[in-house]
Amino acid sequence: MNTAISAVLTLVLMTAGTEPTVQRANPSVSSLSRPSNATAEIGKFMQELYRRGQFNGAVLVADRQGIVYRGGFGVANRASNTAFTPDTPSCLASLSKPLTALAVMMLAKDGFIKYDNHIPEYIPELPPALGAATIRQLLTHTSGIPDYSNRNVEHPGMTNADVLRALTHVDHTEFHPGEKYQYSNSGYVLLSILVERVSGRPLSEFLQKRIFGPLRMLRSFALTSDQQKAEDVARAYSAFGTPDDYQAFVTGDGGVYSTVDDLYLFDRALYTGTLVRQSALADAFTPASVRQGGTTYGFGWNVKEEDFGKRVWHTGSTAGFRAFIERRLAERSVVIMLTSVANSKRVEINEAIHAILEGRSAPYPKKSSAVALYEVIHTSGVEEAINRYRDYKEKSTDEYDLSESELNMLGYQLLYGDKSSQSAIQIFILNTLEHPSSSNAFDSLAEAYQVAGKKGLAKSNYWKEILLDPSNVHAKTMLAQLGSSLCIVAGILLGGVILVFLLYLVRRRVRNKNS
Repeated sequence: MNTAISAVLTLVLMTAGTEPTVQRANPSVSSLSRPSNATAEIGKFMQELYRRGQFNGAVLVADRQGIVYRGGFGVANRASNTAFTPDTPSCLASLSKPLTALAVMMLAKDGFIKYDNHIPEYIPELPPALGAATIRQLLTHTSGIPDYSNRNVEHPGMTNADVLRALTHVDHTEFHPGEKYQYSNSGYVLLSILVERVSGRPLSEFLQKRIFGPLRMLRSFALTSDQQKAEDVARAYSAFGTPDDYQAFVTGDGGVYSTVDDLYLFDRALYTGTLVRQSALADAFTPASVRQGGTTYGFGWNVKEEDFGKRVWHTGSTAGFRAFIERRLAERSVVIMLTSVANSKRVEINEAIHAILEGRSAPYPKKSSAVALYEVIHTSGVEEAINRYRDYKEKSTDEYDLSESELNMLGYQLLYGDKSSQSAIQIFILNTLEHPSSSNAFDSLAEAYQVAGKKGLAKSNYWKEILLDPSNVHAKTMLAQLGSSLCIVAGILLGGVILVFLLYLVRRRVRNKNS
């Protein structure tokens, strides 16, 4: 983007009618001064979400004419009581991936790499098992390289070097590269390492020099040190209000902090051809070809053709941070959300905003059953909470989100936040009854038993997880740590089959009783 365009965009943001920052109880909202029913309606909608406890963060909506609405709600840092504004840096999590992909595209534009080169050409310490993967396949999540989150390596302060060290021990891919789509954070960490090896500077510096600086994204950075977390940088919290901040220094798959204002500058720049040619972006906005199944993923973006044209989007989720961007290319519209409390329903909010823009009624997202049940547990106990869940399921499915993830979130809050393993076990058991085909539900239950010191029950549930998902590396790793003997595998698997069948019968009996 040339200097004149940057100055104009920056001036637009600075003169968008910002109101003074206010305290937690009163959201600060700023929008363009031009008359707009959509602006007012989006403002009312977001304020109500804030009042209901369903949004804490910033949102920006724009079309080809410019900003339609931008506002900040709640607190970015509870320790300093700093308000969350459109200028608050917040962790993008996986929304960092479009930036990583763009860095790789810039290297390709400059002739330093080719998309179909194999990754070991740049990272030779990778094992032979990963040698067939290409840069293109890393970009599109079709490499088959296992996600490092399943390698039991995550810890506070984790770096790219830790991830690479874990990947050097991988002896097989999940599938032959190019065969199918499977989301892999590992692939994007390798792309970050690739950028550093080829350009001679870490991805954090590359982004600053080639993207953030030229676009005047003055509040954006890739986290490489806790010293970058100034008081006005957002801290994250769980849906239950406990601190849940991002604590790693991994780049490529995540780690970028930015603001909705800065991301708006990034969005506008993608239409100018300043960063990369439009023809290159056309390639990026085309889903990969796979031999098995399907995919919507291009180079760092999900892509889908709709009646209104091409829609590209990405979400982000880590610790208590949530991020979202959706760009409708023909309309040149964008919705950007950054939040620091884990229960933000970003996809539903985006759909509601577009409904308002189109003159339709905007439904509110369902409330968190986990948060509601957590309050019941603290006033009346876990048994009453389970009864309340069943009551919600019978009478309030339109009001409350009763998904597997809600029960899982509640269980982990009880397990680690409240350090009540017995209550957590009861919630996780409920989740396995409600979702008997979910390997993740049994993984959580196994973890709770492990924390509670019930080693045998932990093993049993890890084996049930493997029964449901034979390729699950994490469960196998945990069984190895627990010292599970292969001579009893058959017995455990048989027991798992019987238990899953019994769970099915119990669930069927409960359904028949309710009906």
